Amino acid sequence: MKKHSAIHWTIAIILIILITIISSAIAYADTGEPINVEILAVNDFHGHIFPGQELNDRPAGSAPVLASYLKSAMKSSDADYTIIALTGDTIGASPAESALLQDEATIEFFNLLANDRCDPLKSGECTECNLISIPGNHEFNDGVDELMRIIYGGNMDTTIPHTIDPYPGFMGDHICANVVWKENDTPVLPAYTIREINGAKVSFIGVVTVDTTILELPQNIEDVTFINESEAVNRYVPELQEQGIHAIVILLHKGGSQESYEGPTQQGCNVSGQVTSFVTELDPDVDVVLAAHSHGFINAYLPNSGGNDVLVVEAYSYGKAYADVDLLIDPKNNEIIEKSAVIVPVYVDQFPGTSPDPYAEELLADVEATVLEFRSEVIATSATDITRTPDAAGESALGNLVADSQRAVMGTDIALVTSGPFAGSIQADVPAGEITWGDLEAVLPPDSSIAEQYGGWYSRPHVASREVTGEQIKDILERQWEEPLPEETLSVSGITYAWDSSRPTGNRVTEILVNGVPLDENATYTAAMNYYMAYGNAMGGGVMAPPWDWGVTVNVGPGDLDALAEYIQGLPEPLEVIADERITHIY
Repeated sequence: MKKHSAIHWTIAIILIILITIISSAIAYADTGEPINVEILAVNDFHGHIFPGQELNDRPAGSAPVLASYLKSAMKSSDADYTIIALTGDTIGASPAESALLQDEATIEFFNLLANDRCDPLKSGECTECNLISIPGNHEFNDGVDELMRIIYGGNMDTTIPHTIDPYPGFMGDHICANVVWKENDTPVLPAYTIREINGAKVSFIGVVTVDTTILELPQNIEDVTFINESEAVNRYVPELQEQGIHAIVILLHKGGSQESYEGPTQQGCNVSGQVTSFVTELDPDVDVVLAAHSHGFINAYLPNSGGNDVLVVEAYSYGKAYADVDLLIDPKNNEIIEKSAVIVPVYVDQFPGTSPDPYAEELLADVEATVLEFRSEVIATSATDITRTPDAAGESALGNLVADSQRAVMGTDIALVTSGPFAGSIQADVPAGEITWGDLEAVLPPDSSIAEQYGGWYSRPHVASREVTGEQIKDILERQWEEPLPEETLSVSGITYAWDSSRPTGNRVTEILVNGVPLDENATYTAAMNYYMAYGNAMGGGVMAPPWDWGVTVNVGPGDLDALAEYIQGLPEPLEVIADERITHIY
């Protein structure tokens, strides 16, 4: 009897405990305190892992300093959960140190900030991961397949050395609602991801500017379609509402601008740019927009389609600042009840920037060593110097070699290459002996004007092809003797011609053969050249560029340096200069 009584008492105690737990849960759901979620948003990082940036005339940014700021913010936060959000152009249009390694080092940097619940193979499904990212237009610079590799990992057919081998991919969620496969109209990436924090749910939807279709080379996005950004967001809001979620944050690669200020979000701010019309089209349930693309300052409330305030932020670019967004979420209905933000400059000369993150510093040391290894790679050997110095007839061994490489990679009738100061032109000789990638990079350097204008962007000119008429070919050849003499000299492939210095300028070319056949001035030929030349002299291609008209189709191929390296590797070694007399000078 006592034994049964003990059992009954045990059961009763267990029931009391269960009732207490259930009652507490119900009470918490009814009267629970708001959940605090912090979002640290970085936009338009563009691979700026190394120092060299400024904000407000002070040194700012770099991976070690940004990591120090973000880790300090996470450590000192009273929030129930902190999320790091990357709103596009994290990679692409990057400085050489990141670009030469396909921006893998930049992704590896942000992986240093991931928690142990992140998994690159479960992008969009890591509901406890603290990293969320979207693509910007520059993430498509090397095509969708390369974007998938960057996200999910693997070396694939890359020929670069890797700081981590095999390359691991992005540790966090990568989402985007408005890029779909043309084949079946399904999203290329998960449209959204959800975080559940102490019973409260908050959702994140990603969208990239539809202007990517005009900002990107057609072949890089030929398999995908970009749909209207606000329509894409509004398509998924009902799906989230069905799950009881009303806390909705948008990661948007589209921006605007306003006058900067310090401190929390202010009412009545005057914001301009594309982001304003985007917000007015959003579902009334949308609460926050983390913007990007314009590299400006935004910290304001803008009305959505229901007239409700949407918190909109953007924090400059290149890791020089981040947006610290503070949200209060009511767990009873998953509504955001308070929202504000501060744009935080990432200054090098004040704490925590004065204590750069040691793990990021170690990564940069690895990157420097890996880039040196890459630039020291031996491509081929040469028996003699290969120079761009023209002979009496006007041709050079190096000019012929580069022209042949561009004609070969594009499969055209002819190729036109210049030596001189313009982007895409030959600007150094190849020394005898081992030829490294660095040697070839000096021959065809990146576009320094782009780098200066856009904050260190390593811009590699590409080889392109287009049609030219026989008459245009003759005109280009004649330009070599115009007054004043052009800054550049011309090299050709697929063409042999003779010129007579005793004839008047504009009529010195006496004979032209295209692949051994006399030129037909009324015929059309395909021509390879760098893409600055292909788009005409008005686009910085120099005076040797063919004229531009809107009826011309330009087909863009690989980087000029890639084409040259591949062509040289296919030639017998050691390379030797053999005069093929493409040009004859008749005195």
